[in-house]
Amino acid sequence: MTERFQLLCICFAISIANLFVAPVAAQENEVPVQKVSAQNTFVDVLTTSEEIVEPKVVESWPNEIVVEAAEVVVGEQTPIEPSEAQCVRVKKSILGCMEGIMILPQDEVWLINARACVCGETDPSLFVVSKLEGSDLVPADLSDLTAAHASGDGLATILYVHGNQTNEEFAIARGLQVYRNAVAKKAHCRQGVRYVIWAWKSEQEKPRFYPDYLVKSQRSVLLGESFAWTLNQFNDRNVVVFGYSLGVQVILSAFDSPSLLHREHDPTRYQVAFAAPAINADYVATHGLTMGGHTPVAQTIVFTNRKDRAIRAAQAIVRRRSPATNPTIAGLSDAGKLDLGAVTSIDVFEEAGRFHSIERYTRSETLQLEMVNLINAVSSNRADSQIIVE
Repeated sequence: MTERFQLLCICFAISIANLFVAPVAAQENEVPVQKVSAQNTFVDVLTTSEEIVEPKVVESWPNEIVVEAAEVVVGEQTPIEPSEAQCVRVKKSILGCMEGIMILPQDEVWLINARACVCGETDPSLFVVSKLEGSDLVPADLSDLTAAHASGDGLATILYVHGNQTNEEFAIARGLQVYRNAVAKKAHCRQGVRYVIWAWKSEQEKPRFYPDYLVKSQRSVLLGESFAWTLNQFNDRNVVVFGYSLGVQVILSAFDSPSLLHREHDPTRYQVAFAAPAINADYVATHGLTMGGHTPVAQTIVFTNRKDRAIRAAQAIVRRRSPATNPTIAGLSDAGKLDLGAVTSIDVFEEAGRFHSIERYTRSETLQLEMVNLINAVSSNRADSQIIVE
């Protein structure tokens, strides 16, 4: 009896421990519980997860455009040996489980920390730039990044904007996981990339999820000015812009900003990808196009999920504010609210499941192949323009 009792106690303890293990595809609102070390290494990044709670919602909008993924354009690339890649280790659960993320030798990773901007500021001193060297973030200037982009080195620049409930450490850790899933896994199909994490202040500030979401949703609209200022620092639009959840609203506000350079003399356009978009209801109700016939975007790929409750909740808020509005990216584009070039929506539920998780979305092979197409489109445009900095 004693041995059976001990065995039951062990099984119970294991079951309790499993409740605290954060899965690889954890929710967007993962809460970091340990700081990055003073040397800015990524070894101490630690996250846990909890279920997103949102208001009661109705079914997704029935007229959303859903198509199958386009055929990937595969370039002739030399396979990279794992031994040549730089490995960055991050913790992925509160029990200290570690995972390694390889930064391939043909790629670069940068961080633009815009967390000091909360009202759309454009003061250059508020943008802290660093580059990943070894396992450390080494301070750099934004001019270093933009000069590297303009140098004609063959790398395609990607700007990634994260979503809600994300502090600085989580922005770095999850940003690296996005690189691993959405960029590195199909390296044999693409050119090298300059991957840039654009971090904004979106950690939880109110105890309840919905009021906290409204604060960050409003902030994401204002931060369009800060992101537009960032885009203006690059000498062209040969850039892939990738947004997740509320990060999509930051990007939309930037594209709609009057401060975004029109560049009539420059034929280049942004290649855009959105995953699990969350759009501010007031922005939809009050904003129209400001770019006129000078759309800054060549094409937009939207990765949706018919079972993602966070997407449905965000859409329900938009419909409550604007009952006659189709709250999808494609619907808003058709209604003249957005000008995003050719918009293609792809439902990745079968690959990502119902979770509102950037990890799940970027593990979708459909998403990975579409990102390859966008990267190769930018690489091709750069080769054609032959941009060289003297």
